[in-house]
Amino acid sequence: MNELTEEEKEFIERVKPMLKKFLELCEKEGIEPGAGSYILSEKGNIYHGVPFKAARSIHGEENAIGTMVTEEGINSKFKIILIIGGPEEIILPCGICREAISRYGTEDVTILCADLSLSKIKSWEVYPSGLYDAIFINMEYNKPIYFFS
Repeated sequence: MNELTEEEKEFIERVKPMLKKFLELCEKEGIEPGAGSYILSEKGNIYHGVPFKAARSIHGEENAIGTMVTEEGINSKFKIILIIGGPEEIILPCGICREAISRYGTEDVTILCADLSLSKIKSWEVYPSGLYDAIFINMEYNKPIYFFS
């Protein structure tokens, strides 16, 4: 299993206090904790997006990417996305979110999927290599996708 890069480790460390603050808000408001997604833009900014229901369910990935585009412009890109589910739930990007990741992620974007514990598992346990190639078509990865549970 490959190790996280220093940039990925630093990103996770920067996200932890944001995640803690968000979970405290969930507890205060009596909302079931589901943390959504965090992205690291090429400019070094972190954006958090949570899922919500409108005319359709908006996923945390879409919300975080939309926030980045709002703040940095339509041509902005992100290097890392961390998708966090509930206390014992790993959330994987759906087709719509994979398309958004493909459009707004860098060519070597890192996708991290986690529950609230942020412990690592191998990506191939979740996406076998054939499925991996089909799911992430049009995206050129120079490194594996990491998943957390």
